[in-house]
Amino acid sequence: MLTDYVRYESNGLAFWGLLDGNEVFKINGSVYGKWVRGESVGPKSRLKLLPPCEPRIVIGLAYNYKDLVGKKDVYEEPLAFLKAPACVISASDKILRPKDVNKVWIETELAIVLKRSIFNATAKEAEESILGYVIANDVTAENVHGRDHHLARSKSLPSFCPVGDVLRSGIDTGNLGITTVINGLFTQRGSTIDRIYNDIQTLVFLSSLVPLNPGDLVLTGTPAGAMTSLIREGDSIEMSVENVGHLGNQIISW
Repeated sequence: MLTDYVRYESNGLAFWGLLDGNEVFKINGSVYGKWVRGESVGPKSRLKLLPPCEPRIVIGLAYNYKDLVGKKDVYEEPLAFLKAPACVISASDKILRPKDVNKVWIETELAIVLKRSIFNATAKEAEESILGYVIANDVTAENVHGRDHHLARSKSLPSFCPVGDVLRSGIDTGNLGITTVINGLFTQRGSTIDRIYNDIQTLVFLSSLVPLNPGDLVLTGTPAGAMTSLIREGDSIEMSVENVGHLGNQIISW
């Protein structure tokens, strides 16, 4: 069943809600466990929306798209990387582009939010751990003289992980279109059908490396074109994952 979740702020506190049309209803209980639909808290457009995740870990896959790595008879396993949870921002926040970095680019990604803890998960456990899906932007800066091998500075600068407002569950993610448009020009056009690891394989693999917990955010990779998706202050960006969401954060220098 298709279900749309949001997180919103009210009186300085964060709450989870259900989105029905444009109306948001409070979730009573835990979104990660048992809950019931509560009272209406108003139209989505009138609420201060927060990222629909609460990550202790933001982890992702690199080189998980066949059009990115090139056609092969046998594909190597994707690479894993971490982003700091503090770099997660909402769809309405601004991307802070460092003035002293020559190249900064954006990567449109399908992301998973977890509802259960998993470690060394089986395929069944991985499938049962998924709360829903959200669009994410894996903003990345040029490597520091090729020496930042762990990519901490490249991946985790402030605002380097915008995510959409709505978390969707109950959808088929096997063949979703992914696009990035900068100043009216397409820089990425791909589909999740081109992934090397699908959702379940991604969670099985990543949970073999590190324990994952409710609210964690998992980035599943980006199609070819990221290295041409360079951004500057004032650029207009439009990012989309079909049937999941859109992002268009404003870019400012920092």
